Amino acid sequence: MSLDEAQPVQSKTEPATKKHTLEDCKAHNKEEDCWLVISSKVYDVTQFLDEHPGGFDIVLAATGKDATEDFEEIGHSNAAREMLEKYYIGEFEGGKEAANQVNATANASAKEAKATKTSSSFQGILPFLPIILVLVAILAGYQFLGK
Repeated sequence: MSLDEAQPVQSKTEPATKKHTLEDCKAHNKEEDCWLVISSKVYDVTQFLDEHPGGFDIVLAATGKDATEDFEEIGHSNAAREMLEKYYIGEFEGGKEAANQVNATANASAKEAKATKTSSSFQGILPFLPIILVLVAILAGYQFLGK
């Protein structure tokens, strides 16, 4: 084999790090296939879902975005942080800047959904508003005339 034919040798001390995009991570948001982005690292936590003390639905709710804030707010133990390492599958492409952008988009969507829900709640009571006003007027009149 000549030098021209030699294949590059990958360093044994530094394994190749796979980069995952947001689109990659968003595709893995099911109980059978679940990835999390925490501190610019990507973890395949599918095998851990049934073991998670808070339930699998808590973990699933953190998919498709940077879950660092969710992970940190809970106050996970050092043992939990060490356990997470065995599920590591690569780096989040774009690092913290991309993660911050993802979170800003997710937060904006959540606020919009909340505003829509609040608006919808008020619309549910709207048809009953005239009846409520008439009842209040009757009660007020009864109180006023009864004295």
